[in-house]
Amino acid sequence: MDSSVYFLVSSQPNSQHLSFDFMTSLLTRIGNIGSSTDDSQEVRLKKTLLIAFSGTMAILSILWGAIYFYFDEFLAGSIPMTYAIVSMVSITIFSFTKNYTFLRLSQLTFSLLLPFLLMVALGGYADSSAVVMWSLTSPLGALVFKGRKEALIWFVAYIILLVIGVFLEGSYPFSNKLPDYVVVLFFAMNIAGLSLTSFVVLRYFVGEKNLALTILESKHQWIKDAFSAYVSPNLVDYLINNPEDLKLGGERRECTFIFTDLVGFTTLVEQSAPSTLVASLNEYFEGMIEIVFKHEGTVSKIVGDAIAVMFSAPVLQKDHANRAIACAMEMDEYAQQFALTKQKQGIDLGRTRIGVNTGNVIIGNIGGKNQLDYRALGDAINVAARLESANKQLGTRVCVSETTVSQCPNFVGRPIGSLLLKGKSKPVATYEPMSSNHLDTEHVDGYSKAFQLMEKDALKAISELERITHKYPNDTLAAYHLSRLKSGKSGTTIVLPWK
Repeated sequence: MDSSVYFLVSSQPNSQHLSFDFMTSLLTRIGNIGSSTDDSQEVRLKKTLLIAFSGTMAILSILWGAIYFYFDEFLAGSIPMTYAIVSMVSITIFSFTKNYTFLRLSQLTFSLLLPFLLMVALGGYADSSAVVMWSLTSPLGALVFKGRKEALIWFVAYIILLVIGVFLEGSYPFSNKLPDYVVVLFFAMNIAGLSLTSFVVLRYFVGEKNLALTILESKHQWIKDAFSAYVSPNLVDYLINNPEDLKLGGERRECTFIFTDLVGFTTLVEQSAPSTLVASLNEYFEGMIEIVFKHEGTVSKIVGDAIAVMFSAPVLQKDHANRAIACAMEMDEYAQQFALTKQKQGIDLGRTRIGVNTGNVIIGNIGGKNQLDYRALGDAINVAARLESANKQLGTRVCVSETTVSQCPNFVGRPIGSLLLKGKSKPVATYEPMSSNHLDTEHVDGYSKAFQLMEKDALKAISELERITHKYPNDTLAAYHLSRLKSGKSGTTIVLPWK
């Protein structure tokens, strides 16, 4: 092909593209009329549509008026012409005042009254080709530009005008001399025009409904994607059905936290075959997370062998402290049984240490736009982690702070002591949770007696602790206190400088 011909062919303007650009440019210019920098995208769209609708109706009114003038119906022709003029005046006023309420009210009023007046000028329903049906654009417009409640008011006004027209039929002071074929033509034009308007409005609302459903489904899917790996399935369903309870922008809230850690994990990694280690860890985590979900907790993160759990986020839970303690005790029981099972299989899995604490934190989506992480920020989390570590020195498996215990009237357990954690000026009172069948045993009674004696008489406390540890050699907490008192320390305040 000749290059000059090729150039001529390839440089031909695309009429569809130009048409699209023209429409886009036109709508942009319309949208700038009366617009404000404070307008939301929805308000700006409604302003654009209202001006475009009003302009279109004004053009149609000029066409209608010209036809009436052509057939010497000057009164009838002056009404649509008047509509076109006052409509454009209201748009001009709006462009200066930016008063959207004025524009909406004036346009709805013109659309309601002027078709009725035109029917009167032409002599009634039949003689006017039922032009009054154009008044229906008023409630339809209110439906689009205001809402269902106000649209109902305009629709009632429309019905009232129709009823008035019925009562006036046969007694109109005016008539017309339009040929029959013109009356029929106007019937067809009025029906077609109003049908088109109704279709456009209905299509708009169907589109809005579909968009709303798409957004809702997208939001539901986002909640599933964001939380299904962290919270129980029933809690995910709750969030989907009650999205107002999900505040992701960040807020301050009291929550309870659980931290767990598997003792000897580093050694286990070094000594175990990868396939065996991964399979055991997956089984361990599966059981632990199942317990968390059972109590409707949120798995905040899993790092190595450690699990961080929070309660009362993302969904508020008034009984978060109770849930956390019950969850921690069940996790402790599971971890013990799991370790015994693995030991029988030749896998030396250590025991699990657990710390529980309650406090105020900031919760929300933390991170950059490409990596958001729903989590909590605050000192309460650090305290829970330090209580988990404190178990190593205390000889306990579960350590719960007083801030958590104080919210649990039916808490069953025994005091550990007041732990002075590193970086803290005030000690944290702590407890070891126990099952209710241990509460009234001689073992627990003897420990409670010894604990009270620690503040009053260290020698008597040592004597009582020696009796307890002799009779119950597996009581590592009693053994820890005995060792501490024998080293010259006293009281129930324990300094933990190492963590």
